[in-house]
Amino acid sequence: MDNITDYVRWVGGTDFKGRPFSRVDNLVFCQLSYLDLRNIPGINDKEAPMTLREAVTDLTNLGLSIRKMAPDDSERFTALVRAAANSKRFGDLYITSFTDILNEEDSIQFSAMTFSHEPAGGWAFIAFRGTDSTIAGWKEDFMTSFQLTSSQTMAEDYLRSGLEVFGTVTVGGHSKGGNLAVYSAAVLPDDLFARVDHIYTNDGPGFCPEVLRVDLIKRVNHKTTRIVPQFSVVGSLFAPAIDDSYIVISDKQMADQHELCSWGIDHGDLLITNEGIDPLAARINSGIDRWIYSVDINERKRFINAFFDSMSEDGTQTLEEFTAQGTKGWERLLNVVLGDDEGLRIAAASLPDQLFLDGEGRKITRSGLYRQFRRSDLAKGLAMILAGLLIFLIPEGFMFILVSVLLLAATVISVILTVKKVKKDNWNFQPHLVDATVSSALLAATVITFVKEGALFVMASGIFAALLFACSYNCMARAKKTHNRKYAALLIIMSAVWAVSGIYILFAPENTLMVYMIIVGILAICDGIIRVVKAYSVRHRWYVK
Repeated sequence: MDNITDYVRWVGGTDFKGRPFSRVDNLVFCQLSYLDLRNIPGINDKEAPMTLREAVTDLTNLGLSIRKMAPDDSERFTALVRAAANSKRFGDLYITSFTDILNEEDSIQFSAMTFSHEPAGGWAFIAFRGTDSTIAGWKEDFMTSFQLTSSQTMAEDYLRSGLEVFGTVTVGGHSKGGNLAVYSAAVLPDDLFARVDHIYTNDGPGFCPEVLRVDLIKRVNHKTTRIVPQFSVVGSLFAPAIDDSYIVISDKQMADQHELCSWGIDHGDLLITNEGIDPLAARINSGIDRWIYSVDINERKRFINAFFDSMSEDGTQTLEEFTAQGTKGWERLLNVVLGDDEGLRIAAASLPDQLFLDGEGRKITRSGLYRQFRRSDLAKGLAMILAGLLIFLIPEGFMFILVSVLLLAATVISVILTVKKVKKDNWNFQPHLVDATVSSALLAATVITFVKEGALFVMASGIFAALLFACSYNCMARAKKTHNRKYAALLIIMSAVWAVSGIYILFAPENTLMVYMIIVGILAICDGIIRVVKAYSVRHRWYVK
């Protein structure tokens, strides 16, 4: 399968007069906009404009690498840049108005460049770069779910400035750049908008209705082309209603299909598929969309700010720097997701709920009985004591029976729901591939659990270990919230014991199960008594209005 680098090599000897501009040329320009030109002296010298070929030559002469300003840097990008620079079609084009702005404090990451036959006048292609590897850039992407961003305003100003220099322009971008391309054209006054030949958004997200009026998207529809890969996640968020839309085949898997160099080209045009968006990508997209709409816009803003601000602590600027911090960085994120701020916890919990449970978990947590339980230490304490007593009373093999029943029930329900969905869709499995995959995985796990010797114990051990680790974390979180040192010390000890118990069950032999259950029962009763004593000491009642 050919890609855009092969396309450049194929048409490179022909200029735009010999072969008119195409939607594949749009992909080339948008990918070239990721080229790091910041260290080239005079890149914006209006008296001595620079061609793409000259810019790449300068990078080589200065000993600088041909670097892609994005986390998916690859050899393909370098090959594309070299092929384009050496070609007649792209190498002779001027690069003007190169702009690269990064402001971590205000969460701004904006970059664009203009390609043209002449430094001024005639036609030009304005390319907006997508998100790079900076945390500020990724934060700004998510900010589009609750406000207009600085990059969108800058894109409008950039396009206006371009129309002051050139007669007509085509505007495009990849990822966030596609969003900027559509926005910058949509808000232009009529006289300037008439001079925009066309708009391309390449796997670029749309706009939250709370942020941008729908009628502005309708305004640009007849001039816009939308191109996405089969596994489109970024480009399907708030997917804009564009009539001229295409789904292309990629030689990458899942999220890696976002990279433009992976998109298929066939005989100089897009390699288009009629199969539609990948079912898993569609499920992720619908889950994220539901999450955004289910969380209040102010809580959405607080969560996104807190999440990315925690990533950029200690002067961390890029995703690579954050990853290099190891567990230290992830601990900061967990403090946001699982910390003391209830609003942030609810916002964080809502995302997996919408992705995997279609929002059913939120309905349960909104019920009056659940809220009463969450508010009352006395209720939770009594429940823990009851659980501890039940552990003593139930037979030794109950743990296996419980896991077996839960696993079997989950499998049966999943299979029945999948069959109903497929049957409703005239036995077309393609739209329900995700549901079928989940059902198959559950069925396989159930069969292995019941057939393979020792598998049930391993499965049960893993599930209960996870529950014990959750109890350990809960004790530690309560210890952090209290100002009573003795109570905090007691909770820390309980947290350590819960954690040790969780580790023990992962490695303990099956013949020690009875002793283990006695230990867990005692722990549950002790934890419950601690909660009851605390409830009594603060005169907490069972019923809270």
